[in-house]
Amino acid sequence: MNKQAIIITTAGFVIGLAEALIYYSMGENKDKKEKFTYKIPPAPELAKTAGIVMVTAVLTAGLTWVIEASMKGSPKLIKASV
Repeated sequence: MNKQAIIITTAGFVIGLAEALIYYSMGENKDKKEKFTYKIPPAPELAKTAGIVMVTAVLTAGLTWVIEASMKGSPKLIKASV
């Protein structure tokens, strides 16, 4: 795995997990009238969530690689002079 794929996967995992935890907290707080609190799911649910987020992060890195590889052969845009 190259450095760029590791960076994309790691960033996708960190941001994706943070997003998932925010959504979890929103769901846990939906019927409460009190102040919003952040919650972490129980360990088994957290592990499942982290696994799903890791799969999507790896898929994002793979898709990025495919898109970049397909664009390498595309013609370059020429800057128009005005």
